[in-house]
Amino acid sequence: MAILSPETIAENGLVKNSSGTNTREQDAQLLHTVDSIMKGRFSCRYFLPKPVSRRVLEEVLDVARFAPSGNNTQPWEKVYCISGEELKTLGEAMVNASREKPNLYSSQYQYYPAISPAHYFTKRRQEAGAVLYGSMGIAREDAEGREKASSRNYNFYDAPVALVFTIHKDLTQGSWLDVGYFIQSITVAARTRGLETVSQESVSKYHSVMRKYLPIAEHEIVAVGMSMGYPDLEKVAQFPARQPKRELSDIVEFHGL
Repeated sequence: MAILSPETIAENGLVKNSSGTNTREQDAQLLHTVDSIMKGRFSCRYFLPKPVSRRVLEEVLDVARFAPSGNNTQPWEKVYCISGEELKTLGEAMVNASREKPNLYSSQYQYYPAISPAHYFTKRRQEAGAVLYGSMGIAREDAEGREKASSRNYNFYDAPVALVFTIHKDLTQGSWLDVGYFIQSITVAARTRGLETVSQESVSKYHSVMRKYLPIAEHEIVAVGMSMGYPDLEKVAQFPARQPKRELSDIVEFHGL
């Protein structure tokens, strides 16, 4: 996959008015590259033990900070970037908490509704689980196998980098949408640099454990985590868990077009 450098963006842009053949070909290639980065995204749960440099992380986050937000409020409070021994220690503590007394912990917010708004919502969640655990050969009734696989969440899938995103506790739905733009921008910027990610709401359950190792302030809600690193493509291929996406016709209604 081609990599989008700042020079490529600056020199070519996404839209050109020139009618030159070379320019049209360059524009087509650039558009194809961007579309491929977006459509090729997947939740990566297998990473190489190759470190990600601070420079690369700063590049990714520097790009993402230009994500849109309502009235430029930029409500992403903090991004805690963890690696090395600090990540190993945090991961071990979270795994232990998930195994020993998981019922003692809960997120600071409710991710899923108490009652599903429609049958298709529950159906998609069930299908996603079937794809994920099916890729590992774990049957629905295999509670022990599912728990073991799920526990990999809490050591961030052995990724070399973990990100923890927080938001101010007084902010509401609109700001949470804006944080989503920011996280998606990180995902895309990471892919252009050969990195893959997986976003993890599940780790927010153990925010009290995180607070023992990270300076998360009282006013911060741990919204979501993210594992990031260079993908182990052999294992990704061995345990494929690409999720199906809704067709465009099922999502969009055109009016006046």
